[in-house]
Amino acid sequence: MAARRKTTSKAKVAKTTRLQRVEGQEQAITDDVNKTSFLNRFKNRKFLIPLFLILTGGIIFYFKGLFVVALVNGQPITRLSIIQELEKRGGKQMLSSVITQALILQEAEKQNVTVAQKEIEEEIKKVEDNLKKQGQSLDQALTFQGLTREDFVTQIRLQKLVEKMLAKDMKVTDREIDDYIEKNENSIPKDMKPQEVTASARQQLQQQKLSSKAPAWIKDLQEKAKIIYFVNF
Repeated sequence: MAARRKTTSKAKVAKTTRLQRVEGQEQAITDDVNKTSFLNRFKNRKFLIPLFLILTGGIIFYFKGLFVVALVNGQPITRLSIIQELEKRGGKQMLSSVITQALILQEAEKQNVTVAQKEIEEEIKKVEDNLKKQGQSLDQALTFQGLTREDFVTQIRLQKLVEKMLAKDMKVTDREIDDYIEKNENSIPKDMKPQEVTASARQQLQQQKLSSKAPAWIKDLQEKAKIIYFVNF
């Protein structure tokens, strides 16, 4: 009986020893895995840092024009310095122009007034035809004025919106047209047809009325608007 207990006790000890040995091996494997994982993460970081620096440098170089506009004997001329100089010279006028555009667009939306793309294209064609008669192209004229086609389209859209909103003040009578033709008879081309002369006179008179009424109308919009300035030029 004592021998059986002794044998059982030895078996338990052996079993415990094996379990401890297995647990020790598992722990060692876990430690190795953790160590390997840490080393891999460390290696990945060592690889990612220079890669990040290279990519950042490449992006800065590619978009360098956003920060530096020129180098003068190695000295950078920043875009910010150019913007600040432009603001000094024409910031007030530019801000006033942008505010006016915003007021016109807001008023047009309020009155539900729109300009179709076809109307803009027709106006562009008229301008191009007139310039061709003078031996010029639209692109040449725009370049001379420092404008792009996009700027020109914006101007036409704004002008058309104002014309529609001031249409009631731009009506031209037949008497006004006759008086205009009579006063400008010497400057009218001889080869123009009567209907062309009438149409041209009507357009000129409408433009005169627009030029006369628009400033007061815009000033009224400015006085009624709530404009908060954060920068004084």
